This record gives sequence, C-alpha cells and structure tokens, in this order.
Amino acid sequence: MEFIRAYPILGAIDYESAVAYYRDVLGFVVSWQWGTPPSRVGLSRGGVELQLVCDARLRGPKGARVYIHMSGVDAYYQEVCARGAKIYEPLTQRDWGMKDFRVLDPYENLLGFGEKT
Repeated sequence: MEFIRAYPILGAIDYESAVAYYRDVLGFVVSWQWGTPPSRVGLSRGGVELQLVCDARLRGPKGARVYIHMSGVDAYYQEVCARGAKIYEPLTQRDWGMKDFRVLDPYENLLGFGEKT
C-alpha cells in the first residue's frame, strides 16, 4: 500500500462565488467539477490542487478536511479499523470512480483515503 498525494478540501457556502474567487482573484484554474448542479470542484495552480465542496457535508465535522489518494485502500481500511480508528464513512465504491473511506481524528479533522477504481 502506498499514499500517492493529498488534496485539502475546503467548505464553501455559495459554489459560484467560491469558484469565482479562486479563479479570478487567486488565479486557480477549474480542473474538474462533480454533480449536477456542481457541488464539488477541483481547482489547480501549478502542482497544487484544492477541492471545494458545497453540500450537506458542511453540516458534518468542524475541522479541516484532507483527501489522500492511495493504493491498497482495502487493506488499509482493515488495518485502521483493527487499530480503533473512528470511522466517519465506511469503505464505499463512489460514483466518481473512487473506492474510499473517511475517519475523524480526535480534533474532528476529516481524513479521506481513496483509490481509483
């Protein structure tokens, strides 16, 4: 199993104004959008990608969010469950082509671990 890269995930209340700010003020480029209407977007500049999410998840944990791409997600899920991780969302196949799960750390930071399928 190997961790490949991590993406910070930031909450946004208004999708359009958030995307406009990152694009027009900070100079990021929209890499991808998900949902109809879009509720999640990847914004890139150089080698950095940030993700904005504008959906019911904003009513979840209050801490930061990070999504980590990896290989071997099934084995890692079993490993962290055996070690007592606080599972926020169990291992699931997602519509967007990832198999992932999410855990909460003791400070309500949400960490997602996913593998492309």
